Amino acid sequence: MPVHINYQILDTGLFLIANLINILLIGLFLVRSKKLERVEHILGLVIVGLAIPIALAVFLNLLGKREWWSIILPSLFILYAIVEFIFDYILKLDFRNTFLLWPYLLLFYLSQWGMIGFAFIISRTYGFITLVTYFLNLLATWYSYSKVGHG
Repeated sequence: MPVHINYQILDTGLFLIANLINILLIGLFLVRSKKLERVEHILGLVIVGLAIPIALAVFLNLLGKREWWSIILPSLFILYAIVEFIFDYILKLDFRNTFLLWPYLLLFYLSQWGMIGFAFIISRTYGFITLVTYFLNLLATWYSYSKVGHG
């Protein structure tokens, strides 16, 4: 028996997750600037963990044979979260001071822009809301950089 998927709810869920990620990143960058490493670690794990519901949404979009953007754009965050988890939580690399920083940052920002693009495709209002939380995230990144030398 085929399962009916309400794609409007799925898309809204991804919009909410994209903004939750941005809000959590704001918190992460603020606690990083205060050198609260334990809180930063927990926030980072929560952010990475949000790749799980995003992966479920991507899987459901694949099942429903939806447009390419509904699969590729959120998948960029999944890829970023995998790299982040491996670098920061499994290998515990100090990669922010190596040549790996630039490819990592490229993937991070592509994942952010992918979620912004997804939000704009489903709703202009959702897109602008996500863009605002993204710019607040950038402001927190700048603040963290000014305090500890990296975002």
